[in-house]
Amino acid sequence: MGIRNRLLGVVAALSAAGLAACSGGEAAGAAAAAAADPSAVAALVNNQAIYVSDVELEARVQGVLEGDERLQVDSAEFNEILDQLIDIKLLAIEAVGRGLDQEPEARHRLETARDNILGNILVDRIVEERVDEAAIRKMYESQIAIWELGDEAHIRHIVAPSREEIEKVLAELKSGVDFAVVASRKSIDEASRMEGGDLGYMTEEEATVEFAKVIRETPTGGVSKPFQTDMGWHVAKIDDRRKEKPPSIEELRGPILKHLTMMQIGEVLKELRQGAKIDKQTSPRNLPLEVDTFDLPPEDPSRPASPPPSFEASVPASPASPAPETRNPPATATQPDAARAPSSPRTAAPSPAETAPGTGATTQPSGPVSESREGDTP
Repeated sequence: MGIRNRLLGVVAALSAAGLAACSGGEAAGAAAAAAADPSAVAALVNNQAIYVSDVELEARVQGVLEGDERLQVDSAEFNEILDQLIDIKLLAIEAVGRGLDQEPEARHRLETARDNILGNILVDRIVEERVDEAAIRKMYESQIAIWELGDEAHIRHIVAPSREEIEKVLAELKSGVDFAVVASRKSIDEASRMEGGDLGYMTEEEATVEFAKVIRETPTGGVSKPFQTDMGWHVAKIDDRRKEKPPSIEELRGPILKHLTMMQIGEVLKELRQGAKIDKQTSPRNLPLEVDTFDLPPEDPSRPASPPPSFEASVPASPASPAPETRNPPATATQPDAARAPSSPRTAAPSPAETAPGTGATTQPSGPVSESREGDTP
């Protein structure tokens, strides 16, 4: 795993500082303090401390915590992770007792782990200093300005097991019986039947081929011709049409935060490379870095503006906000999969190429990544 992916993981896990001690007679007070203070001691292993912050960091690495969530110190999750850290501490103490930390390979790996951890801490600081609410809002507004909004239709449907049954349903509708009433009595789609067959709003691009045709060919207020899917035979009604709404800033906060963070890391790495002496001992002809892997290709004025970054990608959660929702919500109890195509917003596109510094190889950002335990010196 490269240093760049390790750096990405720290967006969701901040370092803790400070020390706190407790003893048996103060256990109740210490537990209360630990609940509010991540620098409190969670356990002592041969007089070596494991802090509440260590447990919470590991919880973020394992995906137990996201954003600014906290673990209750008396919870099963907290104590399960604490037991894992106790085992790690015991193994590390034993390794030192055997002198393994003085072996060349161990010293090299410990130094590498130290570099990774310091890099993570630096990225924490960069995010705190440069990625603020104003920057997030500015990017949100610029993306919404180029967001391509289409039309969406509010659809109801009735499903029957055979062509003969759906023809009977259609005859009842033509006699003037309300569509929602017939759906509640006759539809075999249990997910939407009690909601009068309501599937909610969807665009042609979100819908399956069959429902996209209904949206395209059925007038507002009209009922479609019978059509067949894997669920059975349908008739559908277009209740309403409206302009698609753009996503909210909270829906896009996570992807925007990821993109801004990568931009800032890229700027810092460019500055550091310019001021550093880098001698690649294993590179062919030992060529210097000539291509700026963080620069984007020039825009072609003959092409339309680039769409927003991909809002479906898995991204690190913001320390200040919950994980973002996907651009198009998955089908709910009133939105069966038979009506909706797999979620893939037509305006979404991959975010600007994110390449590992100095390699030119594109990478996908990972979630929180554990800071190597090799760096934990007992």
